[in-house]
Amino acid sequence: MVISSLVVEVMPEHVHDARIKLEELEGVEVHSVHENRLVVTIEAKTVDDSHDIASSFIHIPGVYGVNLVYANFEDDPTLLPHDQAIATSNGGEHEQ
Repeated sequence: MVISSLVVEVMPEHVHDARIKLEELEGVEVHSVHENRLVVTIEAKTVDDSHDIASSFIHIPGVYGVNLVYANFEDDPTLLPHDQAIATSNGGEHEQ
C-alpha cells in the first residue's frame, strides 16, 4: 500500500465542490480545509496508481495546484527487487 499526503490548491469559489469531487474518488480522503487549500491523503496499491489519482485532481474544476507533501511507498510490490518479487508472487518459494 502506498500512502501519500498532498495539499490541493483550489480557487476560493470552488472549494466546496472540489472537496466533494475529491471525496468521491476511491482511496482519497480530505482531512481538512484551510482557506483555499485542502489537505488530502491517497491510499493506493502502487506508486503509479497514486500518481494517476493525484494527476486526476487537476481536472476538477477550480483546482490549480497539487503539491506532494509526503509519500510512503515501501510496500509497493512493483518496487521490490526481482528475486523478492518472485518469492512474494510464489508464496515465499524461490524459483529455480
